[in-house]
Amino acid sequence: MPNSLPSVTMTALSRLPMMETILRLLQRTTGLRIALVAHVTDTSWTACAVVDDADFGLKPGDQLELQNTY
Repeated sequence: MPNSLPSVTMTALSRLPMMETILRLLQRTTGLRIALVAHVTDTSWTACAVVDDADFGLKPGDQLELQNTY
């Protein structure tokens, strides 16, 4: 199984009609101002769909270093 998510799959996830609604519901439920779907492997962390009302600056396709995630 490859460690990277194809960009076509990432784009499809971010464009799902209900994705923003699901992420907004997650925000409301948790009280957080950022919600996202990420593809995580043992070597990478890639944002696939993001609602960022915290102005963190995270966008689909952005990667974070694993040690900066939980």
